[in-house]
Amino acid sequence: MEDSGSINYSTSIWNMNFESSIIVIGEKGTVKVSGQYMDQLEYCDIEGYEMPVLDPPNPPNDYGDYKGSAANHHYVIENVINVLTGKSQISTNALEGMKVVEMIERIHRKQM
Repeated sequence: MEDSGSINYSTSIWNMNFESSIIVIGEKGTVKVSGQYMDQLEYCDIEGYEMPVLDPPNPPNDYGDYKGSAANHHYVIENVINVLTGKSQISTNALEGMKVVEMIERIHRKQM
């Protein structure tokens, strides 16, 4: 079986966040996460899986005239501060970040 997919993206949408979505279609199920801030589980149908009731998402960052992505960055900043002050361990590391870069590079090579 051959894997295939499609990715479309932009970092320069004028005036406001545009709807974002990711759809994963597999042999035993389909999931779609979407919304202006990727904050809605729109569809989840997976064989043998019962979707739990989810807590409401965090509100978007409010920059006055502009509302940005879902307000989750404070978790990352809090973790950095706690690591630097010896209160906790790092929640993600450079190797995890490199996995994302590797995935993006592999996608670009496939499209050429």
